[in-house]
Order: sequence, then structure tokens, then C-alpha cells
Amino acid sequence: MENGRNNISGIWKPFLIAAAIVFLYWAVLGKLGVHWWNDENYSHGLLVPFVVGYIVWTRRGNLSEIVSRPSSVVGGLIVVSALGMLLAGTLGAELFLQRISFVLMTAGILTLLFGQYLARAMSVPFLLFLLAIPIPQIIFNKIAFPLQIYASQFAVWGIRIFGIPTVRKGNVIEILPEGSVQAIALEVVEACSGIRSLMTLVTLALVLAFFTRTVEFQTPGNWFSFLKNRDVWRGAILMLLSLPIAVLTNGARVTSTGIMTYRYGSKALEGFVHELSGWLVYVFALLLLMAANVVLMKLLGPAEPYSDSVPEPMAANSNFVGKPALILLLVLLSGGFFINWLENRGEIQVERKQLSELPAQFGDWTQKGDPVRFSPQTESVLKTTDYVMREYQKNGRTANLYIGYYASQKTGATYHSPQNCLPGSGWEMKAPDVVTIKRADGTTFEANRYIIENGKYKEVMIYWYQGRGRTSVSEYFDKIFTVLDSVTRRRSDGSMIRVMTTAANSEKDAEKAAIELSSLVSSSLDGFVPE
Repeated sequence: MENGRNNISGIWKPFLIAAAIVFLYWAVLGKLGVHWWNDENYSHGLLVPFVVGYIVWTRRGNLSEIVSRPSSVVGGLIVVSALGMLLAGTLGAELFLQRISFVLMTAGILTLLFGQYLARAMSVPFLLFLLAIPIPQIIFNKIAFPLQIYASQFAVWGIRIFGIPTVRKGNVIEILPEGSVQAIALEVVEACSGIRSLMTLVTLALVLAFFTRTVEFQTPGNWFSFLKNRDVWRGAILMLLSLPIAVLTNGARVTSTGIMTYRYGSKALEGFVHELSGWLVYVFALLLLMAANVVLMKLLGPAEPYSDSVPEPMAANSNFVGKPALILLLVLLSGGFFINWLENRGEIQVERKQLSELPAQFGDWTQKGDPVRFSPQTESVLKTTDYVMREYQKNGRTANLYIGYYASQKTGATYHSPQNCLPGSGWEMKAPDVVTIKRADGTTFEANRYIIENGKYKEVMIYWYQGRGRTSVSEYFDKIFTVLDSVTRRRSDGSMIRVMTTAANSEKDAEKAAIELSSLVSSSLDGFVPE
């Protein structure tokens, strides 16, 4: 009878802890699942929980052997740190911080209940989950753009080998199809840049290294014992090799697309053949990864077994008995109620006018033509709540104005810096500077100033970030301000404003005109970009 009660206790107590974790991170995990489903860059995340579950299930016997005395102090500190990250991420509308806290919380609970040896033995599942967490958009853009350029350069080199004339402007490749008089622009967008397959390949490299390990599971030993394991080094090298493999295979895809565009025109950019080429890239990349793994296994040889002593194992069920488990359960449930209340509380909605209602005239600057609308694909990338792009003219000079507004950055939608977007379209950014702009009310703010060139075209560009009564020249500082305002004011709205005008005749005159229009626009944004 006593054994029966112990068996039941061994089931429902772990279940309660797991249920409390899910309750605490319900909103975080829900948004993460939606992100995995909608974002092809991280669609591999849908499979990660199953892979992690399989790893844990196949190693359950070994894992149960190293359940040791709970590390209450260390585990408790990790749990408290994870709660702090979750709270800060929730208040500051920072999804990455919230998601990282889930991994940290899991590690802390394992340490608290089962000891540090078991938690360290779960390093591979933890790392797999980390690789499935979408990195912040600001960092993502910094990674995606260089990969686009590398893929474009490789593709142009490959296309020219076949004697096909082509011109590259940034990550846009222009090809004149055979027998045609109209060139086709082949844009190496993020889908073909290597970033998508890179995230998947890095994850696959870790999985491949783990399931081809030459030494079976061992106790973790001291904190640096993993350095003795050649399997660990092989896995690290494989993960690093994922970068050149991703760029190489994606460059090959763009090369083949360019050749087919030359032969068959725009038909090569759409339909089943184009989609099939995307899948073939994954297959070829995986084959290269497997080949690299075989070579590394030959070069490094099998890992040498090593042995480290661990404390005397304890029964797993005993770790759910006593005050630590009860306190943990109460902390998780209390935190869950508070975090879910914060999530449901939402942000303050500020009344504003639509950007389409912007004046057709700013001082002597008069709107020219109709507003420009982006393609649905571009709009899905920008993810703006509201935007406007118009041209204004004064005394024969034309200037382009773009304003992108985000009502909330809580879901991950955020500004796309011109430093990432424009070079990808073939523009070269030169002479960076910061200029001071004076508004009509006498207040001043700083904005970025660049001279940008694309072939024979040269323009002056001024841009800045504005929202919630703040202006900033740095997207990173603006992000910090967004977090602070989200905590203190329950707001994460904001906008990016960009003004461009030709500098063909005089850079000085162009800069003066751009500053003038920027001043007039900023002075008129109160009703459109709330303070």
C-alpha cells in the first residue's frame, strides 16, 4: 500500500510542477509556437520539442542514475534569475528575454530538484531549444544582410562562368533573358540569403553530432570535463561549418535560378520548379554536412572514455518531497498569475491620426503625385501598423519621405534600418554623420545623415527614430528607450522617419533641403506619432 502511494506521488507531483511551468509561460510558449508556424526562418522549431523529448526518453535510464542531492541554493538562484528575466521581458515587451528565461527556468528547476549533474547532462536539449528561439530583429538584420551579399556575389560569379552577362547592385542581380530586350531583376531576399537554412543547419549539425557520438553517455564530471571529449569538438566544428555550407548552397540556388532566368525568363522565378529548388538546397546542404561529419570523425578519431565521480545517486521521487518542491510550486503558480495578468493587461492605446492624413504641403514643399504603396511581400516584412511614402517638391527639387509607424513592438515587429535595406538594393552608404535639426517650436534633435550612391545616382539621406516624445539616431538606444517606456508607461509605439533627395549637383544644397523638410515634417507629427 505504501509503495502504491509512493508511485502515485511520483506521478502527480512532477505533473504539478510541469503544469505550473506551462501556466507561468503559457503566453510565451503560445507566441513562440505561432512564430515557428509563420516564420520559415525558424520553422525547424516545430520539431525541436519532439527531438528533445526523444533524446530524453532514449537516455532516461542513464539520466536516472545521476539524480543526486538537490542543489537548492544554486537552483533557487537560477529560478529567481529566470523569473526576473521573464518579468523584465514582459514589462519591457522583449520576447527574446522572455523565451530565454524559459530555458533558464527549466535548467534551474532541474538543478533545484535533481542536482547540477542532471542539469548539465541536459546541455544538448537546452542548446537545441536555444537554437530554435528567434533572435531579435535588429540582430537578425545584421546577420541576414551580409549573407544576402555573399550569396549575390557567389551567384554572379557562377552565372558569369556560363557566359551569361549580368550586373549586380547590392543583392539585386539584373539578367537580360535570351532574346529579350527587358532585363529581369533577381533579388536575393532573405529567403535565399542563407539565413533560413543556416538556422536549420546549425540545429541539424548539433543533432547529427549527438547521435553519431563515439562515446556513450557519461557523468558530466567537473565543469571543464567536456573539453576532453572529441565528440564535443566535432559538434562545435560542424556547427561552425554550417555557415559556409548554407551560403554555398544558397549561392548555388541563386546561380541556377539566374541561368534558368536567362533561358526561360520570369517563369523561372515562380511555380513548382522554384519551390523545388528550395527543398533541394536543404537536401544538398544536409548531404554536405553529413560528409563533413564523416571526415571529422576520421580526422579526430573516437572520443576517449573518461570517468568522474559523482555523489551517491538518489531516488528521483524523493526530490519532490519536502519544502523546496512546495515552495517552488507556490512560486511558479504565483508568478503565473502575475505574469498572465500583466500579459492580459496589454498596452495603453494612444489616439492618433492615420499617416495618410499627413498634409500635402509642408511649408513650400508640395506633394508630387500619389503616395507609393509597397508590394504585399514587402509589407509583410516591414510589419508596420501604418506607413506612408510620398514625394514632395520645392523649386524643382524632389524629396522622398517615408514614415513607418508601429503601434506596438510587443509582438516582435520593429523598425528596419536603412543601413540594412538600402545597401541590399544596390545603394552604397558613405560619409556617415549626425546633423542637428531644429523644429518650429525651437527644440532640436539629432538625426543620421548619409550620402548614398547607386551607379550614377547620388542622394542625401536623413533618418531618425521618433515616438513617445523621444527621438534617437541609434536603433539600439531606441530599443532601450522602448523597453523603459514599456515598463514605466505601458507603451512601445514609435516610428522611423526617412528623407532622401538628390545630391547630383551639390551635396551641401541637398543636405540643407533635406534638413529643412525633416524639420517641417517633425514639427507636424504630434497627431500622427503620439508623444
